[in-house]
Amino acid sequence: MIRRTFLVSILLLFFAGCSSLQVSSDYNPDYDFSKLHKAAILYAKSSDNTISLAQQRFAKAIKEELSRKGFVITDKKEADFYVIFHLNITEKTQVVTDYQTIGLYPYYPAYYGYGIVVPVEREYSYTEGKFIIDAVDPNGNKIFWRGVATDHLHDFKTPEERMAYIKKVVAEVLKNFPPKTAARKGKQ
Repeated sequence: MIRRTFLVSILLLFFAGCSSLQVSSDYNPDYDFSKLHKAAILYAKSSDNTISLAQQRFAKAIKEELSRKGFVITDKKEADFYVIFHLNITEKTQVVTDYQTIGLYPYYPAYYGYGIVVPVEREYSYTEGKFIIDAVDPNGNKIFWRGVATDHLHDFKTPEERMAYIKKVVAEVLKNFPPKTAARKGKQ
């Protein structure tokens, strides 16, 4: 029983770690992050001035996460910095090489010298979503921090599932905003 529980625990940890979400960030180390208190959330409208459901959900999640971090969300005129986000969807293809044994297998396994291992390439297509957040200084419109998340697009059954996933992605991207070393540097 203990052995079985241990095996299940290991498998759960393994599959929990197999997320395709990749997050990175970059920033200007000379920027004074300590002066940031008020943010304005900006995003591009479509050519017909409509805002998609995805844009609305990401904007809401960004507002909630920045508020949780102590920032005040305000309009563009009163903001210390702008948060501009971009969404992008791309069709991707991945080639994976598997190795198969041919010959007398399974009667004589290949490691006894009675079979040949050959590479077999398989092609997988998937849709990748990219989410980019830029923190922009209103004086000069220069980006001083950028966070990027990429992931395979997932199918969700309900709007609540979609929003929960968006909140998770936004929290991961903003995890390092403001950067700890830059925030300390600005307060000295």
